[in-house]
Amino acid sequence: MRKKLMIQSLSPLALLTIVRNFSFVTRDETGTCLTSTMFWEYNKILLIVMAVCGIWILLAGWYYVMFMAFKFTDKKSGYTIEIIDEDEEASLNFFMTLIIPLLIDEVHSIQGALTLLIIIILMSVLLFKTSLFYANPVLAILGYRVYIFKFENNAECPKDKYIGLCRSEINGRCAIEYKKITDKVFYIREI
Repeated sequence: MRKKLMIQSLSPLALLTIVRNFSFVTRDETGTCLTSTMFWEYNKILLIVMAVCGIWILLAGWYYVMFMAFKFTDKKSGYTIEIIDEDEEASLNFFMTLIIPLLIDEVHSIQGALTLLIIIILMSVLLFKTSLFYANPVLAILGYRVYIFKFENNAECPKDKYIGLCRSEINGRCAIEYKKITDKVFYIREI
């Protein structure tokens, strides 16, 4: 699930790349329809980048459906947690520092497309090696919150700080059900 959420967290970059580079002009100065000829005369590199971005967005949507199914299977419940803090800025910081600077104007050229690809690979490695994938701007838009919490009595999880993704608001101390995404990141829900 970690890799799927990681791909989903970078999907706004794919959407913004499409919006930034798609020609919304369908007629030329004389009024001639460009739609039929535009595809064949369009920059092939840009078409490949746009196709990959489109597939990426569809894949991110599918991974969200898989995440919805993931939440409802094999949950553990009845454990009490103490909320230490709600990280309200995680998704905004992720978006502002990782997504916006990656909007490259030159994706229609080989150098621009390769630069975008290399940056995405480096970002993916960074997200995979850390737990930053939880600061997913897509999940934030869909109403998920990020909490830092501790378990009170859970033999499987020592009294460390953990990160919880939750669809609802949680305050203070409560009983939860959870599903482990990684060793430090959980999907949690108050019961």
